[in-house]
Order: sequence, then structure tokens, then C-alpha cells
Amino acid sequence: MTPETNPLGKRVLLVDNHQKAREVRAQRLTAYGIVVDAVSTVREARFCLRHKHYDLVLLAVRGNAEETIVFRRGVLQHNPDQKVAFLVGPPDYLSFTYGENVIPMPPQSSDWMDKLKGRLAS
Repeated sequence: MTPETNPLGKRVLLVDNHQKAREVRAQRLTAYGIVVDAVSTVREARFCLRHKHYDLVLLAVRGNAEETIVFRRGVLQHNPDQKVAFLVGPPDYLSFTYGENVIPMPPQSSDWMDKLKGRLAS
């Protein structure tokens, strides 16, 4: 993808086991100019993270929250600089923590992430 087709120059890994929601979210992000790799399982996400760099990993917590939390913890242990956010719905839409057992990650706001948050809310 060139800067013209990826104006933000950002790559997001979207993990959501609900097919329709994953497709809609991926379409919205792509329309906004973000390169999206969308997968349905934590296992697929691990594979992607071994092979590519992502500016942000977006996790939808559905069903097995514990697996998602453990996955996030492992990602941050392997790469503490990796930005990981949970898709949590209105009013915030994005959260850098989920539940009490998650290692807190201080929000590192940036223009593109603020715009992403607004885009997900629309």
C-alpha cells in the first residue's frame, strides 16, 4: 500500500470472533485509510503478530474474556511498546484496560487514535 492509499500510514490488527462486526469494523477502518488485518481468534492474532508490525491491536471481548486478557498480557510482555486496546462499546468505544486483572497501560493519545475512536463511534 502506498502513502496515497494509506494516508495515515497505520496498520491495525483487529481481533473479533463475531464475523459481521469484524467485517463492518474492518470496512470502516479501511475507509478511513488504515491497513487492517482482521482475524477471528487469538491464535490467528498470535500468528499475525509474529510476522508483522502493528500500530494498534484492537480486541473485541466476546465469550472468553479470560483468553483475551491473557493474550493481551502476553503481547505486552513480549513487546511492552505495543499499543493494545479493547473495543468496549459506547460511550468510550476504546479502552486500554479491561477488568481488574489486566496490567494497566497508560493511554498514549495521538491524533490518529483520537480520530479512530471517533470513527468507531460513528
